[in-house]
Formats: sequence, structure tokens, C-alpha cells
Amino acid sequence: MLESDEQLLRTLARECKDAKEKVRLLALHAISIGDSVSHTSDIFCVDEETVRKWIHRWQEEKSLKDAPRDGRPPSLNDEDKKEIKKLVEENNPKKYGLNASAWDCSELRKYFARKNKTFSLEVIRKALKEMGARYVKAMIQFAEADEKKRAAFARTFIKQEKSANAVVLFEDEMSIETRARKGYGWTFKERLVVKAPQSSSERLNLFGATSPYTGETIEMASSNAKSDAYTKYLWKIARAHPRKRVWIYQDNTRVHKSKKVQCFLEKHANIQFRYLPAYSPELNPREYWHGFLRKKLLNNTNYKNGLSLAKAVHTFARNTPKSVVKSVCTLNPIYNLV
Repeated sequence: MLESDEQLLRTLARECKDAKEKVRLLALHAISIGDSVSHTSDIFCVDEETVRKWIHRWQEEKSLKDAPRDGRPPSLNDEDKKEIKKLVEENNPKKYGLNASAWDCSELRKYFARKNKTFSLEVIRKALKEMGARYVKAMIQFAEADEKKRAAFARTFIKQEKSANAVVLFEDEMSIETRARKGYGWTFKERLVVKAPQSSSERLNLFGATSPYTGETIEMASSNAKSDAYTKYLWKIARAHPRKRVWIYQDNTRVHKSKKVQCFLEKHANIQFRYLPAYSPELNPREYWHGFLRKKLLNNTNYKNGLSLAKAVHTFARNTPKSVVKSVCTLNPIYNLV
């Protein structure tokens, strides 16, 4: 098949400076001196179809050089960047006929392709980073939220924090379970696989309060979220700060206003409840701790039972440096309202 080209293939392979082309020439030279396609594909670690394509191309062109490349991918000009900024701030891909709820690099690439502009995903990603954009998980902003009440809360909070001689805690509850939840992580394999024997799942309610000023965290896991459990948790806060004035910022959940809780507050005048505006979870720094906890501890991990899960959560909180807690539990969303 290639016997007549044996000498030419030998010479070209010896003189070739391009590593990829040299491999192709050596493979065809092996075939020209009697080796089989199957054995050659094994030696050069390619499939047989690839070797046959090399043979066909050699017979047609007498060359195995790489085809000319298009060159450096086109970059975004200033007008393109302004358009991207406008699209991302508007955040409505469906307006432009794209089946997506938010912009990512892939959807932006499709948008420009419809305008006969081809950009690589990396070019778009770099442009977004240069403009100060960040690819983050969305936070839901409720339409029912009263902006006037939210701004009033922010003004009052900032005014009081300057003169407050109190322990300021932001409290919230979250549901946690022993069954593994899927999360992100690096892997050298095709997929990140977490071995998690699926026994019966156990769910707990985690009561927790965090100080964005000191990094203090006070937590308690319970099998229920009723007033008995919440009152028990308040006792834990009281023991942590027996003679200090404590302000607990929280939402308006019914359990926070139950009779048992009111009885507790009557006996502990140093502890006061202060309520966040309705439909404003982003104003509670404790919410950010929950996201951090899921990402760092709960995702990709299966727990034997509720007790082991509760211990893991408490150990994680205890071992997290207070400087990290303060950086996670930011007050910026409140400051930004003023």
C-alpha cells in the first residue's frame, strides 16, 4: 500500500521538526515496511480509524502537516464589553430568545453568535473578570419586601450599633440531614464520586446565632423545630452571656413568638429580640454561615446518624477561626441600604 513511499517517509520523518507530524510519518513508515494498521495503532496509541485517515491523506496530498489554524481567537472590543455589561445587569436572556434564566459564558457566546460574532468562552470569561463581574450563586430577592422598611431597619441598626453596649447576635434555623448532598469539588477523574451508603435518612433542625463583630457562634441541633427546642437553645445563649445585655436579631417565625419563648424572655430581661424586615433573608448574616456550612461540611458527606451529624456541625463551628466567621457573616447588605 505504501511500499513505494518507504524511502520518502523515512527521510521526511528524520528531518521533521514538528512532533505531531513526525509521529504520523513514523506510523506510515512502519506500515510501508510491512507492519499492520492494527499493530501500528497500538504502538502509537491511536485508534485504527485515525491511522487509516493518515494513509488516505498521504495518498491524496503526500503530506501530513497540520492544517492552517485560524490564528488567535477574536477579542471583544469596547462596544462588545459595554453590551455584555448591559446584558448581565439586565439579567433577562429570554428577552433575546435564549432558553436560560440567567447569563453565563455559554449563553453570552450564543447571543453574539446570532450577531455573527464568534468569541471563545475563555475570551468572554476574561472580559467579565476584567470588568469586575463575579460568577456567584444567586440570592433570591422577594418582590414582597418593603424597601422603605428595609432602609429604615438599616438606618436604625447602624445608629444603634455605634452606641450599643450589648452582645449582638443574628439567629436563624436551618434543616440538615445525614444523607449526602451533592456539591462541587476538584477531581482528576471524569466525575467526582462520593461513596455514601444510603441508610435511612435522619433530619435535624439546627438553631444557630452568630456575631458578625466577634465571630462567636452558638449552635444547637435538635430533632424538632418547635418552641420547646427553641427555648432550650435560648437557655444556651443565656448561659454563654449570663450578665450581659444580648440583642438577638431574627425573622418573624411563629416559634420566636410562642408563649414558652415569651415566658423565657420575662425571666431573662437581659435578652431582647429584634426583628428583621419581612422577606429579607439577605440582611441576616447567619444566612451566609449556612451557605458556608453546606459548602465546607455538609455537601458530599454522608453521616451515620443524627448524633454524628450534630457533633460534626459543632466541631466545625468550634474549629473555624473567628476571623473567617466574621468575613463570611458580613453586614455589607445592611450597610448598602443606607
